[in-house]
Amino acid sequence: MNTKPTSNTSVQRKQGVGLFKPVSWNRGRRVTSPLLGVAERSVSGGQILNCEGPLLQLQIEAFLDDHPDFTDSYVLRKVKKSTIDKWLIQNTHKDEEDHLPIRLAVNTVEQNNSEDTFQTNEGSQRKPYCSKSAECTPVVKRSTSLTPHRKISSATFEGGRHSPLLTTAEDGSMSFLTVPPNVRKRSKNLQPEFLNDDSNNSKSLSNIPDIHDNLTSDLNHPSLCFKIAKNICLFSKSLSTSILEVKQNEEKICLVGSAVNVSLTSTDDESFENNLTLDPELNTYLAQLAHEGKSMLFTRKEVQTNLMGVSFLTDDYEEVAILLLPDVDGEVQGLALLSLGSDSVKYVLENKLISDICKLSGICMKNASDFQTLSLEVTRSQVFLDLARVMFENQTSIELTVLKILANLLVLIECERAQILLLSKDSSSIFRKVYDLDENDMLKEEFNTLMRPFEDRFPNNSSITGLVAAIGETVNIKDISIDPRFEFNDDDDFKHRSLLCMPIRDSGNQIIGVVSLVNKKKGYFTSNDESFVEAFGIFCGISLANVSNYEQAKAAEARSQVALDIMTYHASSNTADANSLASKVVPSSLSLHLQSFSFTDCELEDMDTLMGSLRMFYDLDLVKKFKLNHKTMCQWILTVKKNYRPEVVYHNWRHAFNVAQVMFSSLLNSGWWEGLGPIHCLGLMVACLCHDLDHRGTNNSYQMATNSPLANLYSTSTLERHHLNQALIILNLEGNRILDNLTPAEYAAVLSVIEEAILATDLSLHFAHLDRLMNLSKEGPASLDWEDQDKVSITTAALMTASDLGAVTKPWPVQRKIAGLVAEEFWYQGDLEKAVLSSPLVPMMDRELRQELPRLQVGFCDGVCLPVYRALACLSPALQSMEEAVMFNRDRWAELAENNQEEEEEKENKVTRNL
Repeated sequence: MNTKPTSNTSVQRKQGVGLFKPVSWNRGRRVTSPLLGVAERSVSGGQILNCEGPLLQLQIEAFLDDHPDFTDSYVLRKVKKSTIDKWLIQNTHKDEEDHLPIRLAVNTVEQNNSEDTFQTNEGSQRKPYCSKSAECTPVVKRSTSLTPHRKISSATFEGGRHSPLLTTAEDGSMSFLTVPPNVRKRSKNLQPEFLNDDSNNSKSLSNIPDIHDNLTSDLNHPSLCFKIAKNICLFSKSLSTSILEVKQNEEKICLVGSAVNVSLTSTDDESFENNLTLDPELNTYLAQLAHEGKSMLFTRKEVQTNLMGVSFLTDDYEEVAILLLPDVDGEVQGLALLSLGSDSVKYVLENKLISDICKLSGICMKNASDFQTLSLEVTRSQVFLDLARVMFENQTSIELTVLKILANLLVLIECERAQILLLSKDSSSIFRKVYDLDENDMLKEEFNTLMRPFEDRFPNNSSITGLVAAIGETVNIKDISIDPRFEFNDDDDFKHRSLLCMPIRDSGNQIIGVVSLVNKKKGYFTSNDESFVEAFGIFCGISLANVSNYEQAKAAEARSQVALDIMTYHASSNTADANSLASKVVPSSLSLHLQSFSFTDCELEDMDTLMGSLRMFYDLDLVKKFKLNHKTMCQWILTVKKNYRPEVVYHNWRHAFNVAQVMFSSLLNSGWWEGLGPIHCLGLMVACLCHDLDHRGTNNSYQMATNSPLANLYSTSTLERHHLNQALIILNLEGNRILDNLTPAEYAAVLSVIEEAILATDLSLHFAHLDRLMNLSKEGPASLDWEDQDKVSITTAALMTASDLGAVTKPWPVQRKIAGLVAEEFWYQGDLEKAVLSSPLVPMMDRELRQELPRLQVGFCDGVCLPVYRALACLSPALQSMEEAVMFNRDRWAELAENNQEEEEEKENKVTRNL
């Protein structure tokens, strides 16, 4: 050891003695570090041990990419046939997989409990979290991954001394630009004192330069600690030496076993004990020694009393020495525990050589720690760059963006559930949307094509989320079972353990939502997790703001397309037609039979329907009550009529007029017009005439399936919202403002009734609220309370549905004729679907199944119509005649269905006889 080699041999270079590989970048994504020596590498069971986890994996990949010749040679010499077979199987169908979502990563990164080292576990031990993407059409599949392909969680950066992720500027804004940490003050002596000793003392470290080179060239913590332990063991002649690293974790000093019971004959395989757990009292005692800067010597008896026994030491020691390993600033980086025997060096605490080795060791451990910290800083930056790339790609909808946020939170923070609660723009205490994702959702096959997260599946703890939304503070509950703020109970399939709830802010530092993470997989949520969620929240807020602006622009474009379509097709009625209608005498409702439930418009001309519409407003005393201008009423009715498309077979002006007549007769015969009051009656009559404005002859499903401009504009109740919007536009057209004489309060109330009534014609909403109607009807007429707004809403919605379906209450010949018109409109849509869409048709849309019309009508009467009319008959006996009419028509359809069945059977019998 006294002879210093003049140059580094190849073996020495491989061992990392005196050789540093320059920092290099490979394709802009990896950074390399000093090569590990042969002595520091150990392969067992397909895992790389004693390494720095994902960082070392990146370095190895960079080396292999930079040296393709070596990679080819290694594969030919070392790789097993079974591995080659696996590669061939995975790449045989590569062309097919290019069109499929990116599969889940096979390997994931796990953190060791006791220090910042990692092990790569195969998917058989721990299922990967997520790596879903797709290359496909924008309608049903995603075009990008939801998460970065390299999966690194926040646990990778637990512990250590990293710079903060975010800093607060003077104006209160958050920034990723952090002030570099204070550079350590330069020592007065550029070299430690023991390196300046020029004496020929055989016990001076300057005479053994190989020790210096061997330690300073190694920046890998485990192998460095092993070398330190072995050198101290050599020069102290101790039975064994153990090295404990001093680590600071959330303001607590803890000791981590890095090299345990290292003797002169030890190998690195048997000495690295990263999972060593010290007794809490022993840890506290040793940490106090490190804090006070005391080296101590204990006899065997004192070890049992003061150190409470040290289980990992050899049994045959006589004394135990605890030596400090300080860095150049005197900060203790580790402790060396020496098991001394009878042949060990005496007065080991005063031995200069051993003291010098301890100082050099502390400096090297400090350098290795700083290198690891800086390496993790680089990796952390790369993680956030990857996250930024994923988040800002394919920003097409709020739902897809939230899905990416939730998926990345589950992977990054390693929790079981994630929720995003978006605040209403009008109130900071109301959540307009609650999205959620579970780790099991990401393992399902259908996740490949998922375009939006799930909604409202899991309970929402409003006391916690509301608090976070209100004050913008983080709530981190490590043990939910002892926290009184946690409101809901666990179910059989899921147990709540821990909770992290933090605000999401936009670029203006305004809270736009709350993120709620449930159940950290290992332990509880740490301050490191909070830092990562806060930093990632910056991307989330910007991304949500961007996609919100995009959706607003998209909605504005859709509005312009719809408006252009409307303006090119429709126009307001002209003044001459309005004057002509206003000059005519409005016939009585009796002459037109408007009060009768059996009313039909078959013998009426269009002019008669216009005057009949006027008569209904007069007979309900609405014109007098609200001082409605007669001429304005005429022009408004003409404009409404003109905005129905005449080429549409059923949903045209005649249908709107008939719906208004059913509403008019229902209000008068039941007497409900008095209970509802003039405002509700005015709103209902306007809604009936306008409820299908600009109907295109297709339903909501077709609009959504074809991704029409209307579907882009209205995601729910598409056509009904379009009809409502058209009604409001007409009410604001010059010469059509029939509501101008209403007070502001009356005007707002009428518009509210119109909106509620038109939206009630969406049968999907009717079925959702049918139970409320049935419960109300059970109590009979006495249950109606016109002061109860909830009961009024239920009743008016039922009236709108009954009026919209009123064709089934008409005399049988008329009912059969109208059913044919409805069927023709459905078949027209079916023809469009065959031409545009590839999905199979439902029976009522299929022209080829026209013989099924009677059977379908029976089902329509039983499942849709009769429940409504029965409920209304219970609430008002005067409306029972409508229920009876539906029953009569239903029986006629049943007879036709039975006759059709007999004819079909007869045809089949004839075919059989001919055979």
